[in-house]
Amino acid sequence: MITGADALGLPARVNPLLLEGNLLPIETPIAKELQLRDGQVVQATLRLNGGQPELMLRGRIINTPVMMLGHLAPTVWMKVVQTPQGGWALQPTNEPPTAALQAVTPLSPPMTPSLSQVANMPPALLPAVYSRMANLLFRPPGPSDVAQLFRPGTLDALLKTIARPDLQAQWRGMQLSMAQITPEALSRALANALGAEVWLSRGQPAPTGDPKLLLRKAILALQSPDKGASPLRMLQDDEPDDTIQALGSDNKRKDSPGATFAQLQHAFDELESAQVQAVQAQAQREVLFRMTLPFVDAEPVELVFRREPRNSDQLPLLTVNVHSRSELYGPVWLKTQLEGSQHIDLTMWAEKADVASSARLRSSELGQQLRQAGLTMRSFQIVHGARPEAPADFIPTGRGLVVDMSA
Repeated sequence: MITGADALGLPARVNPLLLEGNLLPIETPIAKELQLRDGQVVQATLRLNGGQPELMLRGRIINTPVMMLGHLAPTVWMKVVQTPQGGWALQPTNEPPTAALQAVTPLSPPMTPSLSQVANMPPALLPAVYSRMANLLFRPPGPSDVAQLFRPGTLDALLKTIARPDLQAQWRGMQLSMAQITPEALSRALANALGAEVWLSRGQPAPTGDPKLLLRKAILALQSPDKGASPLRMLQDDEPDDTIQALGSDNKRKDSPGATFAQLQHAFDELESAQVQAVQAQAQREVLFRMTLPFVDAEPVELVFRREPRNSDQLPLLTVNVHSRSELYGPVWLKTQLEGSQHIDLTMWAEKADVASSARLRSSELGQQLRQAGLTMRSFQIVHGARPEAPADFIPTGRGLVVDMSA
């Protein structure tokens, strides 16, 4: 759901701005790739990622020196400067007058759709919407913040720091049990992960287990005055306190996991990005859906549903990628491809040799279970080792992008 200038920007969330007058060098190949011109005024955003500033310009992240950070503002306007030596740089400048915004180069050529739902918005407000959309749509891949946050005990520890038993009960209701998992439970989790926007657009009530709504409520609760903690301070503290600890910290006690406010926001942005990319994929006649299953008795499981466009003479091909981690089985990746409505091809990667061997021994049992469900397993490849790096499974083009501002 995107509302306002900094769509889904949260209260007290601010973006640092470069000190006015300083030049930020930019590599010539990047300048050519972004089609920058001398004297051109472009609009970008600056965000903190683990305490390191990152300038987002046309979907590209440009590293920014810390000493160039100055006052705080929601957006960043930059003037393109060609140096006497033939290089390129960006210089912070003032926001153009409203009347001149039509002459300002948009954030990115693919990000200039007709936004019918924001036709009545003030023109000065639109660039910030584009900026937020670009941050979400072109979010670079990396380790999942949601998976880290959904590890058993991590989000629980953070929720205990706020006086919101309703949020704790909501989180407990969202967690599955690996020992008692059922198709019905998976179906409910999938419905929750679709997001409140989907169900509201269909005239149905929002699910109580929407993970994005839970994180948003937790963020707002942590920002409330009675918490007595500044979100900006929590973002920048080098030493986490006793009750809210950094994920992955070497000093973190195993029996007392926790999460920082910044990691909570990163996880929220990850869920928001997945929704924006799903809508963009739909506009490109594709299917892309990402979700993370939280368990009370096991590590979270990441799922990606993917369907690319195919020729009319080809059967639809749905790919489901599953990634799990546990102390017993180690990292396991399972790629399932369903062609048409019956034929299945499976590929599994397991880093532990005994897990791969066990899968081979029980592959015939899996084939029999699939046949009972009306499916035919054509192949099952089992690889001892980590899944190799693969190209990005989705490249957004921006074609047909429409933002529903009223949901």
